[in-house]
Amino acid sequence: MKQYLQFVKRFLLVVTPLLTSSVVAASPTQAATLALSKAELSFTNFSQSPLSTLTLTDTNAEAIFQGGDVATIADAQASFKVSPPEAFNSSFSLAEGVNTDYSGFAESQASLVGSFSVKADKSFFFDFTAFLTLQTSIDTAPEENARAIGDMSWVLFDIDNNKVLDSFNITGKLFTEGDNDLLEINNSEKITIGNQKVESSFGDKEEFATVLVQGSLQRTFANTTNVALVEVKRNQVAVKAPEPSDNVALLISSGVIGIALKRRRKVNNACSLKE
Repeated sequence: MKQYLQFVKRFLLVVTPLLTSSVVAASPTQAATLALSKAELSFTNFSQSPLSTLTLTDTNAEAIFQGGDVATIADAQASFKVSPPEAFNSSFSLAEGVNTDYSGFAESQASLVGSFSVKADKSFFFDFTAFLTLQTSIDTAPEENARAIGDMSWVLFDIDNNKVLDSFNITGKLFTEGDNDLLEINNSEKITIGNQKVESSFGDKEEFATVLVQGSLQRTFANTTNVALVEVKRNQVAVKAPEPSDNVALLISSGVIGIALKRRRKVNNACSLKE
């Protein structure tokens, strides 16, 4: 068990690097921006129950404003049931602003881990459904910008031999301030994709990308093998229009939801925390 927990910690550190992206400053103007990133994943129809499970969630939201309105929301949920065996998690990030002088950021993460001991010559299998949607919108470029990033991946890991057996990944990125939009789906050969739907629109003031994938995995081991199913997802959004000045109101929340709304008052300190 100690070896297993150490593996989980190492894996989460490797596959969840902080997603970062710079945004450009802009001259004062009226602004209306939106950035949304949402992901869901479920595992069903397991051939057997897990020996142990682990779920992790984390959220962070930040808003800085002076002359505008900005709201940020981050939410993450995760569950892994042993009997009947099924797992689900979701993460959602939203940032929205209007008028001028604000920036907003929100990030959510959710992870699932299940360990299994598969007997020799027994089939190990499960079904999965993965969903990712991204959306960005601005009124005026380049004075305002928005970005939405989403990434989800899972691996089946051979604990005994310390190697990845199978993997699946969806990555999406929308950047209104450039042409670096991206949407990718990757899976190893043992994974069977039964249904896949992709819709996207890049390169305009309003962009979106939506992916739905349904598939399954089945493996048979010659010897009794201990495996771990590890899934990680991250959703990140940011809006800005344009760079706030030194006199700002600041709200930071590391809980499920952080919301910052406009306060029409003068701020004497460089930063003040508000509910």
